Amino acid sequence: MKLLSVKYLIDQGQKSFNRFPWVLISAILAVSFANYCVEFESSTVNLFPFINGMLVSALGISLFFGIIIYAEKNDFSKKQQLIMEIIGLTALVGIYLTLPNGLSSQNTAMPYYRFAIFSLCSHLLVAFMPYRKSMQTIDFWNYNKTLFIRLITGLLFSIVIFIGIVLAMMALNLLFNVEFEGKIFLQIFIFILGVFNTWFFISGIPEDFKEIELENTFPSGLKIFSQYILLPLLTLYLLILYGYCIKIIINWNWPEGIVTYLIISVSTLGILALLLLYPYRNDSGEAWISTFSKYYYYLLLPLVLVLFLAIAIRISEYGITINRYLIVLLGIWLTFTCFYFILGYQNIKIIPSSLTFLLLLASFGPWGIFSISENSQYNRLKSILTVSNSLKDQKLTQEFQWDTSQLPQLKPEGTQSIKLSLDSAQKEEVKSIVKYLSDHHGLEKIDPWFTQDLNEIMMIIKKSPESPRSLDQSRLYLETMGLDFSTQPFQKHHIIRAKLSRHSTQISGFDYLSPFHLNQKDSTIIYAGGNIYELTIAKDQKGLIIQHNQKQTKVFLNDLIKRAQVHSGKDKESIISPNYLIINSQDKTHQFEIHHIRYTENQEGDIKINSLSGNFLTTLGERK
Repeated sequence: MKLLSVKYLIDQGQKSFNRFPWVLISAILAVSFANYCVEFESSTVNLFPFINGMLVSALGISLFFGIIIYAEKNDFSKKQQLIMEIIGLTALVGIYLTLPNGLSSQNTAMPYYRFAIFSLCSHLLVAFMPYRKSMQTIDFWNYNKTLFIRLITGLLFSIVIFIGIVLAMMALNLLFNVEFEGKIFLQIFIFILGVFNTWFFISGIPEDFKEIELENTFPSGLKIFSQYILLPLLTLYLLILYGYCIKIIINWNWPEGIVTYLIISVSTLGILALLLLYPYRNDSGEAWISTFSKYYYYLLLPLVLVLFLAIAIRISEYGITINRYLIVLLGIWLTFTCFYFILGYQNIKIIPSSLTFLLLLASFGPWGIFSISENSQYNRLKSILTVSNSLKDQKLTQEFQWDTSQLPQLKPEGTQSIKLSLDSAQKEEVKSIVKYLSDHHGLEKIDPWFTQDLNEIMMIIKKSPESPRSLDQSRLYLETMGLDFSTQPFQKHHIIRAKLSRHSTQISGFDYLSPFHLNQKDSTIIYAGGNIYELTIAKDQKGLIIQHNQKQTKVFLNDLIKRAQVHSGKDKESIISPNYLIINSQDKTHQFEIHHIRYTENQEGDIKINSLSGNFLTTLGERK
């Protein structure tokens, strides 16, 4: 019986290989490249070709799987299927050639973003393309259910096998003193996840699609998981996000950029839960599923509005980046999805197909993610330098001329000095933009601004064995412009606390006392005698803003902090008497008693407040 079982496994494995040869070849190649990188990471000068090979081979797994399933579902001939596989192979080679090779001076993340989009689209195409023409959405659901369960089962088996092998190796080490290198564990994990898991997954895909489509029993586990785990979590997250929206309305405070990621995550979780519950919507006693499915999209619309509001604020302040473009794109997709189901349409295939269409559309062209984001940041940089007279007629007015005979060390020719007419905020903004462009798009677009060929200088530096490891493209460009490379100025973090034991607040001369707590981009509303005061940290982080009616009062805290430092020193954290942490507004009608203040200070002594708390005292008339 044991021999028959082994023979059965071999036969099934051979059958799967014959059906999905390119899928398994891709998996084996991806694992081989990955394990090579693990084994020879320290001794290989340029790992880019191997990393790129691993990524493209991994993409080939989903791509060839989708091609074969699509060909089988549509009864393509072997010749037609071969043509599709050749097209797929050609596409993979083309994608490989677009990835950075590690030899040029301009190695950016942009090709990897595009690769990630193609990879996601490849998986989405696998989900809906075989049933693109089918009118039966339940067939589409059964097909994806099969893929989902097979994937989860494969991952579970892979983890169990890996743990078993690791325990066996640990036993050999303990009992027989057999030594294993640490990286062998990672290589085994990669092999199991890449080869075994892939082989196991494809072995469970039925060749007869009728077997999938005629399935009329649905796993109770999926329903339990969706109904009792996903939906309660979804409800909790919705309550949190709606609570945040209420806070925005009450405080009239603009939403934080981070909320966009939360909204997208919660929306995706909800859509996944509804997809898993889809076949149960018509069951007797399960009418709530259909009702919840409809009203869920109504609940999403206000959150999507907050998403657009939050990302619009970030874009207006800092321009468009790849991430912000993607957030807008996903916001458009969520809006379309909400209205599609609100209007009564029920074809769930629209969810993956519409997302695939939008992602592919945005991956190329002047309207695409990469062109729009690069142009936005380029124009911001150009505007800052032009307004400050640092850039005229597409040329920098000042730049360091490097002594090429001293390369790879960056040393200017003779004695040079540059005085840029940029304030500290503009300098940090320029650094941030140049660093972003270098990391994501490359800096070819600003090359004409320089009189030197910085690409050639960078190539000389990269090829030299004595090249400084800390020198990258953005540093070269920034230092040529006369800016320190550091994207963050050197700064120390400090906390000053008031010693509140046995302390009472002196309220003489004031009518109201209210505690407050403020973060950098937060605000606090205080009600006193029918008056409303809004407290915020100033945008320059140097003081507090009191907004009352149409009047705005600023209370600078730099002098208070400097006085406090005299008594506390410049330790990272200190505790002093609250008597040293009291400051009045200029008209003496407001007073702050600070109990806790967190701030940063750079080398030039510039102080920026991050958060603070304490008591706010105010009088309705002139202070007595």
